[in-house]
Amino acid sequence: MSVGAKVRSQLAKRAPRLEEAVVRANWRRHNRDRPFDRASISDPAQRRLVDGLHRDGVAVGTFEELIGDRELWDSASAQARELHAAWRPEAAEEGSKASFLTKLATTDFDADDPFVRIALHPAVLNVANGYLELRSTLRALELWHTRPTPGSAIQTQLWHRDADDVMNVKLFLYFTDVRVPAGPLTYAPRTHPLGDRRTVPEHDEHRRSRDEQMARVVPENEWRILEGPPGTVVFADTCGYHKQLKPESDERVKLVAHYVSGTPYVEPALELRGVDDSSLSDDQYYAVFDRGRA
Repeated sequence: MSVGAKVRSQLAKRAPRLEEAVVRANWRRHNRDRPFDRASISDPAQRRLVDGLHRDGVAVGTFEELIGDRELWDSASAQARELHAAWRPEAAEEGSKASFLTKLATTDFDADDPFVRIALHPAVLNVANGYLELRSTLRALELWHTRPTPGSAIQTQLWHRDADDVMNVKLFLYFTDVRVPAGPLTYAPRTHPLGDRRTVPEHDEHRRSRDEQMARVVPENEWRILEGPPGTVVFADTCGYHKQLKPESDERVKLVAHYVSGTPYVEPALELRGVDDSSLSDDQYYAVFDRGRA
């Protein structure tokens, strides 16, 4: 073990918040070649979302206020409906994530796909980059379909936090009406890396916690149950504690775009075909190619 690793190990035991600050400072140093100034964001809707992410780790808006491109929404919504209509149940191991979640689209996309156009939209990148304060990379893009299953909450229906990066952003765009019966995303505010509720709750061997364990860190009446109609946009740093509320009776279809730094802990999971790099802004170039222009 290196001297630096030993120091961080001791910090993690004796002063976890200080250790997190050291890790974050080191992370920023390694990403100093892709700076983004959040003060450069002038749009009020974008600024509100960035401020909400900084404060709580989660922020909610609408496609109309953030992007406002009706043609793009219609194209993406129609594609989501088509993919959902083509879905057929498949056998899945009981208790597995696949028993309640199917990825209707994932990994491979054409550059002009409406889902890609949303994920790379300048307004969306401004929010992700403004929160991270760096030019992010679009690591993954998926269309999720979740549905009710018998039994108690399992897998990501329990409280957990992701370890994809020191900080990250996920965009969730609802294509269906997501109310409690459909199992909306639920978030414990201020448990994100910039928050003041970084206490780790009691958990099982998979580091997942039940409601009563999470409530000892964040009171239940402060949990954010992120319901919304089609067109609802949720940005979240999933390095904070979150879960999918277990669906009771309805299905949910949503787009998920994942933004990370240049030094994440996970491999990329996206292939884009037919990219015209000359048409990309500097922010889009980083998002697609994980580097700046030469």
